[in-house]
Amino acid sequence: MLWFIIWNVFFANVLSGSALYEVNVFLEPKNIPRVLAEAVPGQASFFISYVVTSGWTKLSSELFRLIPLVCSFWKRLFSRKDGNEFEVPSLPYYNDIPTILFFGLLGITYFFLAPLILPFLLVYFCLGYIIFRNQLLNVYAPKYETNGKFWPIVHNSTVFSLILMHIIAFGIFGLKQLPLASTLLIPLPVLTLIFNAYCQNRFLPLFKAYPTECLVKQDRKEQNEAGMTEFYDKLVTAYQDPALMPVQYARKH
Repeated sequence: MLWFIIWNVFFANVLSGSALYEVNVFLEPKNIPRVLAEAVPGQASFFISYVVTSGWTKLSSELFRLIPLVCSFWKRLFSRKDGNEFEVPSLPYYNDIPTILFFGLLGITYFFLAPLILPFLLVYFCLGYIIFRNQLLNVYAPKYETNGKFWPIVHNSTVFSLILMHIIAFGIFGLKQLPLASTLLIPLPVLTLIFNAYCQNRFLPLFKAYPTECLVKQDRKEQNEAGMTEFYDKLVTAYQDPALMPVQYARKH
């Protein structure tokens, strides 16, 4: 979902051409910095308007939740469910997290091209913190626990935003014929990729498998719970190998 938004909202509006043209741009890597340096600054006003119209409006709708209210009213009106029954909603991670990360990409990409976008993004993130904090505490109930497994997506999105910003800056310095600035910029994407590789090797395995220390703490915590005795009693008969079960023969009369 995140890469879909980045491609269809960012690159489609920046390149503003046919799909074949957009693909051809990335098939010639040497022209990518120049094309982005020419196209990205021209769309600054559009993305400022996008933050205001899409970002702020979405936060307002998240706070008031008018659409879920209307849907809930019609469901109760035409269904046979009791009016006192209420299903607690869950946060749509698949939609909200990519949107927040995309606005972060806009901030990193445009902070040196169009600094005017930063106050609008600051208002968006401040309002988002207040609103989503209230929603998570008082409105939503999680259907499942991810244990931080969304964090690698956030990390990869941030690294991609930094690399994209470096490429655009490199292209702008090239268009303005500033060889010294372009030369000094070369170590930045290299250091970013090295840091990304370090994080992938150091922290990514923690999101794929739980550490033994955490598992031991969880086992000790569950031992003191009241329902564990009943759970262990049911565990004995929860599964029986069919090969070890006694065979019952029908009696012949």
